[in-house]
Amino acid sequence: MSTVEPGTVLVERYRLDQQVSTDLAATTAWEARDLILDREVRVTLVTGPYAGDALDSARRAALVTDPRLVRVLDAGADAQDRRYVVTEPHTGTTLTEIVSSGLVDEQQARAIVGEAASALAVAHARGVHHTALRPEAVRVDGHQVKVTGLGLDGGLASGDTLNGRPAQLDAQGLVALLYYAMTARWPGPDLEADWIAKDTLIPLPAQLDASGAVAPLSTLVPHVDADIDALVSRTFDASGGSGGPMNPDDVTTALAPWGEVSVVASLPGFVQPEPEGPRRQSIADAFSGEGAPPVRRPVSGRIARSDETLAAGAGAVPAGYPEPQSDYTYEPQAYGQQHAPVPPPPPDGATQAFDQFGQPVAVGQPGYDQAQYAPGAPQQYPPQFAPGGYPPDGGGYQEQPDGGFATQPAPRRGGVNPTPIVLGLVGVAVVAGLIWAINAVLIPPSDVIADASPSPSVSASAGGGATQEGENSAEPSAPPETEARPVIDSAALLGELEWEGQTIDHPEAVERAYDADPQSFYYTTTYARPEFGNFKKYLGMELKLREPASVTKIELLTNTPGGKVQILRGGEGGEVVAEGAFANTTTFELTEPVVSDSFTIWITELPQVSDGFRLELNEVVLS
Repeated sequence: MSTVEPGTVLVERYRLDQQVSTDLAATTAWEARDLILDREVRVTLVTGPYAGDALDSARRAALVTDPRLVRVLDAGADAQDRRYVVTEPHTGTTLTEIVSSGLVDEQQARAIVGEAASALAVAHARGVHHTALRPEAVRVDGHQVKVTGLGLDGGLASGDTLNGRPAQLDAQGLVALLYYAMTARWPGPDLEADWIAKDTLIPLPAQLDASGAVAPLSTLVPHVDADIDALVSRTFDASGGSGGPMNPDDVTTALAPWGEVSVVASLPGFVQPEPEGPRRQSIADAFSGEGAPPVRRPVSGRIARSDETLAAGAGAVPAGYPEPQSDYTYEPQAYGQQHAPVPPPPPDGATQAFDQFGQPVAVGQPGYDQAQYAPGAPQQYPPQFAPGGYPPDGGGYQEQPDGGFATQPAPRRGGVNPTPIVLGLVGVAVVAGLIWAINAVLIPPSDVIADASPSPSVSASAGGGATQEGENSAEPSAPPETEARPVIDSAALLGELEWEGQTIDHPEAVERAYDADPQSFYYTTTYARPEFGNFKKYLGMELKLREPASVTKIELLTNTPGGKVQILRGGEGGEVVAEGAFANTTTFELTEPVVSDSFTIWITELPQVSDGFRLELNEVVLS
């Protein structure tokens, strides 16, 4: 392969701008720009014995669309036989980088792997598998998980990962990612493989017991969910995972439900920023569940407060004093009898403890703000105020604001008692509501709609029921909502298919247009003129879905650019939702989601080929 450098343009389209790192051997990766569509892309130049496999699997992966999968946009070779795969740019933070900053807690690990499993389940439904999952292939970009390398990575790893069970291999890879996120140990296939670059830092392998099974997650992660622990044990037991998940759908089911993914929740540096200035961390903050970092940290026990500790003064911490436990709930009533307004100084030789930010730990007397301590006072205690939250007269405990203790009780307000006023307003509102309700019940319905303008009756609607006369006549009906994915179940040709007793336009090949194999294609008869040789005016291909689904994008992959095509909702005579000319990759972005149980490709003019006019349709992709 000839040398490439920044500025090189592949196939007169992709300009290589800057080389970037990759953990794949026999490849070089580039940040690049698609000069035709004016967008950023990632170009991977592929060499080695499995380059052909990589291109083939990348082409199959190009048919899979999901926002959590980094999509393959193009794959091929240029005139100098430089083989390349073009994908969307890689964004976000890899799981390797996240774990290097701190172990991920169970909920975030479940969410990250659950999203990755859902994405691979979409690919699995189209017969496409990753087979090379590892921490570098999963990224978190804000609140979204991105799985990279679908098609490309598995093709390059063909010699090491293909075992006849690609779906199970993906399932095991997903569970391995879950284990790695929580332990920094990798229980999956050995990453010291030929398809991994030699300079790649790979994770430590998981520990094995005497039988060859991976060490249970519960032995490394305290209080882990029993179902998660069992999932890991079944996947990496001594039998090789025969009792574990068989495909990504099984992993999705085992992990559901999960919460929102957040890179902030996965990186402890973001969750616990450095404090601004010499601000002391409040005890209430330390034990509050809100804002607690999801990164698991070791704990040594609960903080126990005793009268002896309180009398010792703030900053006096007995030797070996335990750190706060993550499940501790702050309870003000747990404190004993209140003490004098001015705390005594600490005894000689007392040891000052510091928290993780280098600030003194508030243990003895709660509620002091160091920014308000008077200069020169022992241990910076205010010389004239009682402990925060307690009045100087030694009264009961006062409610504290979120975020810490107040240094003084709030002053009492005088004035009018607002309770009678509020009760009076509530009474007026109740009476008004009763009057409105009585009127609504007693007025006959005919009086209510007497002034409504008449409108024609609508017979049974698409939803199966008849619309009442005059109801919502001024508002267009909203399209039905559905969360079903558009999956093509069957297809049929529309139009004249016989001429002089012979079948034309090859209806027997129609399944090739949606078989998830871009190498195969449906093709029409070759005509002498683009308008079907003036024999007929159109050819339609109606695609029937497994169930009604919402479609926002329609892609047609062809070998024959040119001609004219329309996309219809439903069958012949349906609404035209898009139209244009065929290209090698024709993309119709719909302005609004279209819900239907079928769509029709309506061809009115055929593309030109070397021997006449013919359409070769490799694949139809609905998303």
